[in-house]
Amino acid sequence: MRQRTMERYQSGRPSTESHLDLVGLGVLTVLESLHGANGPEFRQAVDGDADAILQIMSGAFAREPGTQKYERDRNRLREEIDTHWVLSWRGEVVGALHTQVDEIQVGRTTITKVDVGEVCVYPACQSEGLGTILMQRLVDQLKADGHTLSRLGGYRRFYERFGWAPFPRGSVEFPLQGLTSRSGFTDPVTFLDRVDEDVHIRPYDGKRDAEACERLYRAFNEGRTGARPTRSFGAGTGNPWQVVHEQEGEVRAYVFANQNDPPFGRLSSAVSISDAACDPAWTAPLGESLRYLLRQAAVSGAESVRARLPLDPTLYDLYRDASCGFIPSLWQSSEGGNMLQILSLRRLLEEIAPELAARAKTAGLPGTDVTLRVQDETVGIVWNGKSVVVGDASMDPVELGQDGLMKLILGLLPAEQVVSRDRTDASILRTLFPVQPTATGVWG
Repeated sequence: MRQRTMERYQSGRPSTESHLDLVGLGVLTVLESLHGANGPEFRQAVDGDADAILQIMSGAFAREPGTQKYERDRNRLREEIDTHWVLSWRGEVVGALHTQVDEIQVGRTTITKVDVGEVCVYPACQSEGLGTILMQRLVDQLKADGHTLSRLGGYRRFYERFGWAPFPRGSVEFPLQGLTSRSGFTDPVTFLDRVDEDVHIRPYDGKRDAEACERLYRAFNEGRTGARPTRSFGAGTGNPWQVVHEQEGEVRAYVFANQNDPPFGRLSSAVSISDAACDPAWTAPLGESLRYLLRQAAVSGAESVRARLPLDPTLYDLYRDASCGFIPSLWQSSEGGNMLQILSLRRLLEEIAPELAARAKTAGLPGTDVTLRVQDETVGIVWNGKSVVVGDASMDPVELGQDGLMKLILGLLPAEQVVSRDRTDASILRTLFPVQPTATGVWG
């Protein structure tokens, strides 16, 4: 069968087989290696690809028509076809993926990030090298387009081959039973019950609350490393898991949660909190809103709630007093999960250079320089007393993995835990990359 297909290609005769019939023939990898650009084509999707992409996604991920994820895929293909990329052979789509450009704050600056998802090859074409071609072409495209950082979630043994490195997910977990001094456990429904607070809690109404919630988001996350620079709020209403705290006619806080479908695991609790904010000068309404939703989660039978809340020590007393207990964590698994890739070290450092300069100036750091090396790219950082200049290497570089540098940039770990202790330039990195009250969610 392989030989017959090769003969068809070499003779130039059109095949009567569709891309569904080519499955399992194992020829596309051979064609790619023999004929280069004449092999499978990687390109941005167009409207005419939508049905084929949906068919491949449905088959690859076992998503039946009518299910939530199938309908999400279909709607996104209809409304955002240009965020998809395909691998095609002789006009037939055999693989696809989805990308989404996002931003992450680092202090007062932002870095761009491209999320990659829904990577799929038609099921019977799998194990023929098409996934490898798809990912290699994607990385080349992302770098050519000038992107800085990419994130995805998937199997480590596959995606590491193309440059992605495992990176933790940050969250705050709220177990819905608290250990007492006598080794018993509290009843969360009773413990978290506050009748006097409930009068201020109501479901989010987009028509009334969107503008107020946007203001709260900006205030709560202004300059907060790890957060998105902006967030838009929809016009939805009546969702009992999206609540606002209103007092004297003014929205003081919001908490948005979701009730999830099973199966549940370490990173997928029955109820999860996706976003929350308040006026940073008055956090009590946020505590009351959290307590309300945690109680509702306990009533629904959830054993814990995973929340995308900041890893911010100034909020830890609030988390404690609004719950039965809390666990801030950076969770990372061995086999797969969240992964990041630095597509350009130079561009990444250039994007955050103004923030690094502001930190150096505030700390009174004298003029100095440090050189970083990540994978095969070496870049110098020069602080001249007025600005940070990113350029060529000028000294012995500090060797860092992608995960180490990103933990420094996001303020997740002190420099001493990332850089060898015998490095004299560790103190420079400690000034440029201090530990931050980091938001979670966008980077993991």
